[in-house]
Amino acid sequence: MKPKPNQLFFLFALVSLAEIAFITTNNQTLRYFSKPFIIPLLMAIYLSLQNPRKPILKDFILLGLFFSWIGDVLLQSEKLFVPGLISFLAAHIFYIVFFVNTKSSQKSFFKLRPIMLMAVMAYLVEFMNILWPTLGGMKIPVLFYGITISTMLSAALWQYQKLDNKTALFFIIGAILFVTSDSLLALNRFKEPFAMAGISIMSTYILAQLFIVIGAIQLQQKVEEKTTNKIQ
Repeated sequence: MKPKPNQLFFLFALVSLAEIAFITTNNQTLRYFSKPFIIPLLMAIYLSLQNPRKPILKDFILLGLFFSWIGDVLLQSEKLFVPGLISFLAAHIFYIVFFVNTKSSQKSFFKLRPIMLMAVMAYLVEFMNILWPTLGGMKIPVLFYGITISTMLSAALWQYQKLDNKTALFFIIGAILFVTSDSLLALNRFKEPFAMAGISIMSTYILAQLFIVIGAIQLQQKVEEKTTNKIQ
C-alpha cells in the first residue's frame, strides 16, 4: 500500500525529533540510523505530491535533495568532510538552477532593486573575514562554498513578488535557514565550538530542507491550478 503524504510527514517529524534527541543525548551510534532517513522521507513526501512526475534528471529539487542526502551520509565520518562539502555544494547548485528557472509573468522585487542583494554579499564578506584566520588549508574550498550558498540565498530572495508571496516566503525562509545552519557549522568547526551546536545546526538544516520542499510543492500546485483554469 502506497503511504499517504500525511503519513510520510508524520514519519519525517518522528525521525527528525529522534535525530535531535540523539544529538541531545550524544548518542552517535543511533544517529547513524536516524540521520540518513531524514532526507529520503522528504524526497518521498515531495514525490507523493508531485503530479505529473518530472523526469529525475530535470527535477532540480529532487537532485538537490539527493546530493544533500549523500552529504549527510558522508559527514557522519570526520574523514569525509571535504567529499561531504562537495555533495552539499552540488545540492546548492541544483537549488540555484531550480530558482533561476521558475517561470512567472511578474517581476521580482529585487529585479527593480538589485542593490538590496548586496546585503547577502556583505554577510559573506564579513563571515569570511571572521573565519579566514582559522581556516588553514580550507580557505579556498570554504570561500567557494560560501559564494555558492550566498548565490543560492540571492536566487531564493529573487522569488519575492516574482512568485506568489506564500510560495516565495517558503523558499526564502528555507534558504535563510540553510545559510544559518551552514554558518553555525562553520563557526563550530573552524572558529570555536559552542554549546548546543549540534542541535542548532541540525534543527535549522532540517527546517531549511522542509521549507524548500514545501515551497516547491506549493509552486507546482499553483502551476496546476493555472493550467486547469486555462483549460476551463
